[in-house]
Amino acid sequence: MIRAQFENYEFANCFLLGDGGYPCRDYLMIPLLNPNTEAEKRYQIAHIGTINVVERMFGVWKRRFPVLAVGIRTHLNTTMMTIVATAVLYNMLKQQNDEMSEDHDNIINNELLNAVYVNPARQTGNLVRTQLINSVFT
Repeated sequence: MIRAQFENYEFANCFLLGDGGYPCRDYLMIPLLNPNTEAEKRYQIAHIGTINVVERMFGVWKRRFPVLAVGIRTHLNTTMMTIVATAVLYNMLKQQNDEMSEDHDNIINNELLNAVYVNPARQTGNLVRTQLINSVFT
């Protein structure tokens, strides 16, 4: 459903971020294979840095609620309610400053620039990504 909404341009000037396992689309930005220019390197650092923040948050969420990490073996509706309930509880705990200690990895720029990447087929997404890089990261 969200894919159809993005493909129908219901979210103007918005992008999803994905890793190199996804194809580059008009609405789905992925890392570059070989960033060469300074703008491409800035894009790569911003993209992968943002993905890392999201992945760390999911990791903290899964540590707080292990049922999310080991797999939920219930009916789909119960599974969806469990995910929403853990998200609500997570946010409530965060508001109460009840934080679990978490390991923050230091991200080295060179590691960000050499991210694992799967080359996508030619698409207009690559053109959109190039335009984004040239207009925002230059």
